[in-house]
Amino acid sequence: MSASLYIVAENPPNGLDIHVNGHALSNSEEQLSQLAKRLGVRELMSFFSQDPEEVSEFFDDETMIPEEQWFTAAEGLVTIEALLGHFTSSPSSAGIAVVDELREFKRVLLSLEEADSRWHLAVEF
Repeated sequence: MSASLYIVAENPPNGLDIHVNGHALSNSEEQLSQLAKRLGVRELMSFFSQDPEEVSEFFDDETMIPEEQWFTAAEGLVTIEALLGHFTSSPSSAGIAVVDELREFKRVLLSLEEADSRWHLAVEF
């Protein structure tokens, strides 16, 4: 089974389905990072963070546990829209699944922006 990128919402609005498969984004993460750099936007993985309780078992020193970071939906939308814009103008440069998942991320982030809810990216292995 492959890894998956997914959105974690700080205060998700009631009824919002934030699930996005995220396998294609994870599998294409290196290429998407290079593309984001070329487009002058933040890389998807720059939005990565984790709940400190989820990673505490990996640290002997509690002071080394990174704090959970939250980002505005608007920050993430800049990256998602730039990537989607590129693939719209160059459709052959991405798989259909990558574009579909980017569109799903956009849908979720637009809903989070409307609800004034922050988010971060997480990885499921």
